[in-house]
Amino acid sequence: MSISRVDTVSIPVSDQNQSLTFYRDALGFELIRDHQADKHKRWIQLAPKGAETTISLVRPFAGMKAGSVQGLVVQTDDIHSTYDELSSRGVPLSEIVTLIGGRFATFVDPDGNGWVLIEANTQMLA
Repeated sequence: MSISRVDTVSIPVSDQNQSLTFYRDALGFELIRDHQADKHKRWIQLAPKGAETTISLVRPFAGMKAGSVQGLVVQTDDIHSTYDELSSRGVPLSEIVTLIGGRFATFVDPDGNGWVLIEANTQMLA
């Protein structure tokens, strides 16, 4: 078996239009695809500029609940400027915390899906 990377992470949301606005306009993610298969099925795929892994904003399925995804991590080279920019766009961020290996702040999307913004001083490996 040869699994090479995480391709797409599904983010369960209650309102795809509201979430698209948040991820595209507030977070600055690039829209890759917005496909309406029918009135009940829509595929919205976004990613930070230059990222390999994408997210899809999906209506909850298979036991998912909107707002149930927690702990997704996005990285920045300058947490202070990114923090200021996101705050000016209305993203509700926690205080910046400094730990061994870097600084981070947390935020949630309109449904409560939880994210971590991190500036790592060293390579952060799980």
